[in-house]
Amino acid sequence: MDAHATAIGLPDRGPGPGLGLSASTWIKRIVVAADGSPASVQGLQQVANLAVGIGAKVIVVYVRHFPGTVLMASGAADPLLVEALEEQESEVRQEVLRFVGGTGLAWELVVRVGSPGEEIVKVAEETGADLVVVGSNRHSSLHNLLLGSTAAYLATHSRVPVLVMRSRVAVPEAEAVR
Repeated sequence: MDAHATAIGLPDRGPGPGLGLSASTWIKRIVVAADGSPASVQGLQQVANLAVGIGAKVIVVYVRHFPGTVLMASGAADPLLVEALEEQESEVRQEVLRFVGGTGLAWELVVRVGSPGEEIVKVAEETGADLVVVGSNRHSSLHNLLLGSTAAYLATHSRVPVLVMRSRVAVPEAEAVR
């Protein structure tokens, strides 16, 4: 079995395209979270490659997240925040078209409003996903403690396996030693 397939816990189904998997793999539907971050873009690209190899459907989820403090302060979202989220959504749509649009795969883009982790779990359940893929941007523990982590939420709340993608950036030598 391919090392990548082992890393995400895929059962060995014999030789086949892509990751050494046959079209009879247990992964038929992949939900991938997209927010435009480098890790998210890499996750989308990797999912497109995987899905082509195994013939899976790709469901891309973009969640418009309005921080509670923004909504509590005025009761409505700041127009600048709304504009920024619309721009981010447009960028995500372009990335989806770039990586998945011309592959011949069955795919869809789902846009939700709310908490990213909660909405991604809901979409995974609603679509009968077999795998959820999410990017992680190597935030500090303090960041995750204060703001939460979508990847950590998915890992603890998803009923299906979660693959966390990290962007391929050079890790400073001091961090690599830890």
